[in-house]
Amino acid sequence: MSKLTFSNTGVTTGQPVLASQVSQSFDAFTGAGDYAITISGSLTTAANSQVSLGGDLVLADNVSAISQSNFTASAGGGGNVILKYNESTKLATSATGVDMSGKFNMNSNDISDAGTIVASDITASTSIRNEGNTFLGNAETDRISITGSLAMEDPASGTANVSMSVKDDTFKLITNADATSVIGTPQLFIKGNDEAETVAIFNQDGDCQLFFNNTRRVRTVSTGIEVTASSATTGIIVTDGTNNSTRSATSTKFNFDGNTYVANESSNAAARVAFALGGASAATTKVAVSSSNDLHVYSGSINVGSGNSTFTGSFGISKGNLNANATQNAEGFMSSQFFIKPQTVDSTPDLIFRYYPWDSSDKGTYPLPALNASNNFVVTMDATLQFMERGSTLTSPGTKVGDARVSACFGLQGSGYQLAQNGTTNVYYSRLNSVLTSGDVDFFVGQPSPGTDQGYIALEVNSGGTPLGAFPQVGGTITITVTQQIA
Repeated sequence: MSKLTFSNTGVTTGQPVLASQVSQSFDAFTGAGDYAITISGSLTTAANSQVSLGGDLVLADNVSAISQSNFTASAGGGGNVILKYNESTKLATSATGVDMSGKFNMNSNDISDAGTIVASDITASTSIRNEGNTFLGNAETDRISITGSLAMEDPASGTANVSMSVKDDTFKLITNADATSVIGTPQLFIKGNDEAETVAIFNQDGDCQLFFNNTRRVRTVSTGIEVTASSATTGIIVTDGTNNSTRSATSTKFNFDGNTYVANESSNAAARVAFALGGASAATTKVAVSSSNDLHVYSGSINVGSGNSTFTGSFGISKGNLNANATQNAEGFMSSQFFIKPQTVDSTPDLIFRYYPWDSSDKGTYPLPALNASNNFVVTMDATLQFMERGSTLTSPGTKVGDARVSACFGLQGSGYQLAQNGTTNVYYSRLNSVLTSGDVDFFVGQPSPGTDQGYIALEVNSGGTPLGAFPQVGGTITITVTQQIA
C-alpha cells in the first residue's frame, strides 16, 4: 500500500506525485508554515479502513456528509468530538458522557424507532422542555425525585393537572386558574413523614377521618359527625379562648362566668325548648319552656330541695297524655291549674276566664291539648277567687276583702261539639258582702257558634253594686280536670 506523508519539511511518497494531481504549488508541501489541502470532489476511504490524525479534525463550511459507518476522533489516550455551529460549540463528548449547549429539537414525535429516550439518569443545569407527552419510569419500583419545585401549567386554561396511576388506582392533583385546588383519588391517606402515623383518611362514597397522635377523634357518618373521646366525660369542646363548653357521651358541661343559654330562636309562637326521655317527640317530652314563658312538666314531679318555688303563670299536673290518646278507651286524664290575674269587675257580668276544649290554638289553657272530636269527656272546673278594694291604701282591711270558691261539672260530646253542664254551679263558700252589695260567681256554657269547635266554658262575676268607693278587683286560681271516656 502506498503511503503519502505530509509534514512542514516536505512530502514523502512512495511514488511520484505529479503537479497536475495537486491544485496547490509544490512549495505548499515544503513551506515552513501551516498548509492546507483542497480536494475537489469527495474523500472516500475504503471499507474497514481508518483516517488517523495526530491532532483535531476540523470540518469547514459546506461539508455535507462523512460517508463512513464509524467515525472516531481521539487525542492521545482520550480525546473528544466537538460539533459546532457558527464557531459556537453545541455538542462535545467527554469522559462522563455528552455535553450539549442549547436546545434539542425533534422534527417528529420520535427520536428512535421505538419512540422513546432511554436513560438511567438525565441531569440538566437549566431546563428540559418537551412539548408533547413525557413518560418517566418503566417499572413499579421506579421513582421520580425532584429537588426544588414542580411547576405545571396549561397555557390555554391556566389549570395544572398531575395524574398518577398505580395499577387500578389513580391520583390527581389539579390546581385551577381561580387558585382552587382539587385532589382526586378514591382513597387518600395523609401520614407523617415516616409514614408510621396516620393524620387523616378520606374515602370516596364513605367517611372522612381525622386523627390526633395516631388516634381517630372525628369521623363523618351518613347522619352527621361522630366524635371519639378519650373518656366518657370528654368530647366536643367549643371555646372562645376563655370560656368553653364540653359535650361528652354522658354530659354537657359549661365553664362560663356569665349566663349560660339553651335557646330556640324561632319566632314561631309554638316553638318551645323541650327536654325528653326515650326519644325526641311530643309524646316523650318531660319538661318544656314555651314562648309564653311557661314551664311545663308533663310527667313526674317538681322537687325543690330548698328555697321557695314562685309561679307567675299557669302550671299543669297530668296523668296520662291527652295529646297521645286520640282513640277512645285509651288512658287519658289531665289536670291543670291556671292563674286568673287580678282584673277589675263592674256592674255588668264580667267574664274572667274561658276554656275552649276543642280549639287547637292556644287560648291560655296550655298545656291542656285540644280534645279529639271523636271522643267524649267529662270536665270539672274548680275556682278559688279573691276580691279586694282597688287603690293605693287599705284602711280597715278586713272590711275591704272577700273570697269565694265554686265548681261545676260538664259533659263533652265530641260528635257535633256539644257542651252541657250538670246542674248549677256549686258554691263552697262566698264571703263577698263586704265587696259586693249583690251578685255571685257562676260557671256557664257559651257557644257563640253552636256545633263548632268554638264552644267554651266560662267563669263570670255578676255584680249589682259595691259598698266600696269603686268596684273591686278579682283574681285567683282555677283547676280544670279532663277525663276521657272508656268502654
